[in-house]
Amino acid sequence: MARAKKKVIANVSVDQAQESSASYANAHVRLSKIEAKMNEEINKVKSKYQDDITSLQEEKEEHFEILEVYAKETKETWGKKKSLDMLHSVIGFRTGMPKVVKDKKFSWDAVTELVSKFFPQFVRSKNELDKESLIAWKEAEGFDELKKSCFIDIVQDETFYVEPKVEDLQTA
Repeated sequence: MARAKKKVIANVSVDQAQESSASYANAHVRLSKIEAKMNEEINKVKSKYQDDITSLQEEKEEHFEILEVYAKETKETWGKKKSLDMLHSVIGFRTGMPKVVKDKKFSWDAVTELVSKFFPQFVRSKNELDKESLIAWKEAEGFDELKKSCFIDIVQDETFYVEPKVEDLQTA
């Protein structure tokens, strides 16, 4: 489907805006009704197959567990291979990315403190801008100096929205 070129709109009168407001709200209500009907039909189809889906998911889980136990029990017979070809599937083990874990008796802060004491080369120091404080300070004296010397500013975007008065249209 080719996209139509977007029209340039300018010099909109109050009457045109009111007419567009009514058309927008009407389209919104019609779209909501179509989506509700579509969701109702989707839910009917889902409920029609839900028992089969649940049953098959449970069956898959049971067979998955059996295959997992078999793989764990026979893994040493696979040699260096990480997977095993079976008649109807391939089973195997994937090696995840390495990650650092800690003893459950320690918090990450305690571990960081110990590592920084004995192995400081493995601890990072991170400088970052305190944006929340800058926002709080935007009205204070001296902020203009900060803006000029550090090339930053505090901005607040404004986005346009349309909220149709749905209840007015549904009763009409």
